[in-house]
Formats: sequence, C-alpha cells, structure tokens
Amino acid sequence: MTRPLTTVSLSAALLLGALAAPLTAANQTATTTPVIVGGAPYQVDLRQYDAERSFPRPSLHSFVAGEHSGQWVVIGGLTNGMHGFDIDNDTIPERKQNAEVWVIDPVAKTSWSRSLVPGEANSGLTDQQLLTLYTANAQFEQVGDRLYITGGFGDDSLVDPSSRDTFDYLTAVDLPGIVDWAKGGTGQAADHIRQTQDDLFKVTGGDMLEIDGQMHLVFGQDFNQPYNGNAVNGEYTKQVRTFTIQDDGTNLGFTAGQSSTPESYFRRRDLNVFPTVRQGEGQLEEGITVLSGVFTSSRGAWTVPVEIDASGVPAQIDYGNNPLNSDGSLDADPRVFKQAMNNYHSAKLGMFSEASGAMHEVLMGGITLQEYDPDNPAADAYGFVTDVELPNTSQVSSVVRGADGAYQQHYLGAYPELYTDEETPQLMRFGSNAEFFLADGIETYDNGVIKLDALPFGETVVGYVYGGLITNAPHVFRNPVALSSASGEIFEVAVTLLAGDYNRDGLVDAADYTVWRDTLGQQVTPGTGADGSGDGDITAADYAVWRNQFGATLAAAASTTAAPEPAAVLLLGWAAVLGRGRRRG
Repeated sequence: MTRPLTTVSLSAALLLGALAAPLTAANQTATTTPVIVGGAPYQVDLRQYDAERSFPRPSLHSFVAGEHSGQWVVIGGLTNGMHGFDIDNDTIPERKQNAEVWVIDPVAKTSWSRSLVPGEANSGLTDQQLLTLYTANAQFEQVGDRLYITGGFGDDSLVDPSSRDTFDYLTAVDLPGIVDWAKGGTGQAADHIRQTQDDLFKVTGGDMLEIDGQMHLVFGQDFNQPYNGNAVNGEYTKQVRTFTIQDDGTNLGFTAGQSSTPESYFRRRDLNVFPTVRQGEGQLEEGITVLSGVFTSSRGAWTVPVEIDASGVPAQIDYGNNPLNSDGSLDADPRVFKQAMNNYHSAKLGMFSEASGAMHEVLMGGITLQEYDPDNPAADAYGFVTDVELPNTSQVSSVVRGADGAYQQHYLGAYPELYTDEETPQLMRFGSNAEFFLADGIETYDNGVIKLDALPFGETVVGYVYGGLITNAPHVFRNPVALSSASGEIFEVAVTLLAGDYNRDGLVDAADYTVWRDTLGQQVTPGTGADGSGDGDITAADYAVWRNQFGATLAAAASTTAAPEPAAVLLLGWAAVLGRGRRRG
C-alpha cells in the first residue's frame, strides 16, 4: 500500500547551473556538463493516475509495448524487482516472467489478459515460442499495426531452471489480431505471431528504431548466464546492426544491411535511445540519439551522446577528441556535452520545435549520476549532489539539442512523492525500465516525436508512464534493508506551454512579436503558432496576449515588465537577446 502526497510540479524554475562535478575515473568523463534548473520552454507534471487501482493490471518492468486504437499492448517482462533480490536467489525464476498478453485501455480504465502458455487459453504456441516471447529487455519497434521484437533475455530451457540466454529471434506481432484474441476472440495467439531466427538479433538491453524502412538495432549485449550481481557482463555488440524486414502477413524474412564497425566507446546497454527530428537542408531529417547507458570497462556510466544517421552510422559527439577520454580531452573541451542526470533506461518522451529547431527528450526517473537536492549538506553551490554509485532516482530532466547541434540538460522536477507503508515510510523511486505511452490526439512526426509547436498553450496531457521498477532507497545492491519491486503504477504526463511564447523558447520577448507579426491574418490549429487567444486566427487579440505576457517565463508567469509598443520592438531586439540569460537567472 502506498500513501500519495501532493503532486510535485515539474516546473521550469531558476536558470541555475550545477557546477561541473568531479566524478571517478570509472565513468567516461571525470566531469559533467552543468545542469540548468528549469529554463525549458515548457513545464512537465507527472500525476498518479488511477491510484485506487480500479482495474486490473500487472506490476511489470522490462516489457515489450505496443499500441492499438488507444489501447496498450504489453508482452513479456518481469514481475519481480531488480536482479538478485528473490529470496531463493534465482534472479529470473519462471514464476516471475510475464506469460500473458495484457491489453490496457487507460481512458476507459479497463484491461484484458490471456495466457500464452502452451495448452492454456488456446495460445497455439510451442514451448520454445513461449520462451522467446516472455523475455526481459528485448528490443521492439512498432510499424503501423505490427510490433517487431528482437532478442531479449530469459529462461532458455524447459529442463534446466537455471539456464539463461539471449535469444536470436525476430518476432512480428499483428496488433489488431492479438488484441482481439486477448479480449477473448476466436482462434489462437499463434495466428498473429511470426518468427525468424538469426545471430543478428541476439541482443538484449539495446534498442531498435526504424527510419525509412530500415531497422537499426542499437548497441546492447549478448548475455547467457544467471545475473548474480552488477559486476557481470555479457558480450557487447558495440555497433548498430541495420536490416530490412520483409513481412507479407504470412511469411517473415529480412535482409541484413551494413552493420557499423564495433567501437570500444559503443560498449553500452540499458540506455536511452530515441528518434529525433532536426532541420536539414530545406527539409526535416529523422535520426536517432543515444544517451548515456552502462557500463564502461571500469564499471562506470557513459556520459557523451551518440548520434545515428538515417543509414545507421553512429558518431559520438566528441568534436574529434579522444573518444575514451584517456587523455582527459573530453573533460577539457567545453563543447562536449557530458550527461549528468538520468543515465539509465527510463520512461521518456521526445518533442521537436520547428520554430526553434530544438529537439527535447524528457527523461523520467531511472538511475543517475547527479540529483538536485539543495538541502543536502553534500550539495554543491547550485544544489546538486553527485553519487558515482549511480543511485535510483525519481527526478526528471530534459536533454535538449539546439538547432546549432549543442546540447543542454535541464532539471524539471520529480515524480509525485509516494511512500512505502513501512514503519518508517520510505520515498519510492520510479522510472527505470518503464515505458511512456502517447495519449490519443497528440500530433507527432512520422517517427513518433511530438510536434511541440502543435501543442496548445496551457496544459495538455500528452501521455502516460506505466510500469518499471520501484525502489525504496537510492541503492539496493549491498543494502540489507533496501527493497525493489515491479511497478503497476500509472502516471499521467502533462506538458504546459507559456501563453505568448510564440517561438517556443520559454520566454515571452520581442522575438515572439516577430512571429505574431509575420503570421498576422493566418488561420492555424487553435492554440498553436501565434494564436494566444486560442480561436484559430492570428489577430490583434493574440498581440494582446503577447503584450500582457511580455517578459514572462514559466518560472515567473506574472511579470511586471512593461511590454513595448510595436514600433519599439525592433529596437529592443538585440537587448532582449543579450539580456535573456540574466532575466532567466
């Protein structure tokens, strides 16, 4: 049982930076890029949803997720806590693997489930097929109404209960059919599942994304033994594996493409990989970005991001410095972004603004190098505490890639404060191995990135976070009183935009007047562009919104700064730009 407290607002606050914090040599870099407290052009709030658990749903982490007609499809995953914490020290006993297909309708607060176990519920699967489907940490990508899955880790033997392996299967799941079957429809689950097998797919803890018809299987490892502590590693792929799927609904095949050259600085797993949008030459371009992950050869976290182009070629953004930092050049170069927060796979959402050219990735919880804790005696001058042991965290940040390619990280807040029902209640930490599900009606680019400019001013519920791990302490390993569990919680995620901020940079200033002036008389989707009044037309009413909001930020929505008349705006343009940082700070 949990005890909810008042929801914590993940609001943009003061524009302060965490000083570059010295870390141990175990991490890729000995310093991190200063984190900005607030300063993002949006506010994010996470709220506990259906706290009374009015409909059944599993407590689950590390699962495969899809979506069909506003309903979530959940396959595989684990119902226990972090590795090594079962009483019998059997890290993935069969009873902890999810053998059911779950369909969840978050709006109607209804769910359905049906067993995939051979001989039960008319699944039609073989024992081997079940083993390949109820894995943990598989890679997955939805293309239309088909969910594609590669690899994953789990029990690989019907005879030896201690045998574990990473699977080498590519699986296709027809979502409309499997949803109908899970709801009690006729036929068998096997009617909606196709598989093929190849060493190319023998990966766990990586990620998989599609661009222009090509699948890119990003990093990860091949792990083939029981997980008896975090000092154990498998064989890392250190590469991006590219392939094309052939799937006519009956036969599943693939054509292997060019795999990238393995590099030691791509020795990464359990990371945040996400689709991106950026301004190209005359058009928008899709790509992939990889943030942080574990482990370096000395058991630390990676801190420098990797960008992957549409053809699957990865490049660490190190500006030509030594990629492993053996000479300290990554630390010495201020251009190199070195990630400080949310360094492990977590729930996340991406947003792109064509107005500013910035790509925003919001990372919700997980495991982190730094936390914002200004009341902690160990905090630096800006309120950040560094813990090289990578504690569990409920804090939320966004990593922003600007139009110029430079990265920043913004601290946004935290999940709601929920406590355990122990004699001494402990704060629960969420987010690791959870998934984000987009809400119906949110406009996105083809790769699922939210169109930030299409979100109306004010608050919009953009989706939900479901599942993942819960811990009652920053560290669970080597902590005899710490506990971990799978989560069945759902958190509603809302994004708030500042009225009058027509260029989506988080500040109402002269640049927003220019957007209004240049689009005056146009019709837009209500509440987007320069439509501050929300009537769908760019008119004098929207100028009035800008005028009343002039000087406002999300940190100080009620500004007393007087708005200039239109004739004075251009004269103030450079002053507004030069003074922007000071005003926010």
